Amino acid sequence: MQAAVVIMGVSGSGKTTVGEALATRLGWVFLDADDFHTPAAKAKMAAGEGLTDADRAPWLARLREALQTQPGGVVLACSALRAAYRDALRAPGVHFAYLRVPRAVLEDRLQHRTHYAGVSLLPSQLDTLEEPAGEADTVTLDVQRSDAPDQLAGRIAGAFALS
Repeated sequence: MQAAVVIMGVSGSGKTTVGEALATRLGWVFLDADDFHTPAAKAKMAAGEGLTDADRAPWLARLREALQTQPGGVVLACSALRAAYRDALRAPGVHFAYLRVPRAVLEDRLQHRTHYAGVSLLPSQLDTLEEPAGEADTVTLDVQRSDAPDQLAGRIAGAFALS
C-alpha cells in the first residue's frame, strides 16, 4: 500500500460522495466500507439497530486487509466512529479525514435518501461517535450544507499534501 485516506463520519455526512471526488482527483481506487458489511449487519442497521463492537470486529479486519493489499493509493469511505475502530485501520501511510456535519443537515440528508442506514440509526451513531481530536494523521472538516464535494476533496488533498 502506498497511501490511503479514510473519509470518516456518521451516516449522511457525505463520506461516499467526498471519497469518490477525492479518489477521482488523485487517480486512486475508491472503496466503500458499506460493501464490506455482511447481509446480517445490513439488515440490523436497516432495522434501526446500531452495530456492536462484536459485529464490527470482522468488518474492520476485512477493511484493514483491503487497505493493506490494495496496490497504489486508496480512498475508503468508512464511519470509523470510535478511536478503537480507527486504530484497527491505522497503519503507516493511512490518513483520516473526519466530516463533521451539523445534526440538522444530517437528518435532512438521511430523510431524502434510500439506504439501509436511515435517519433512525443517526442517534446511535452520534452516541457511538468519538471525534478524533488530536489523533495523528487526521484532519477535521466542519462541513456546511453549501460545501461542494470537490471543494472538500481539495481541502483533504491539501491537508495531507497529496497530489
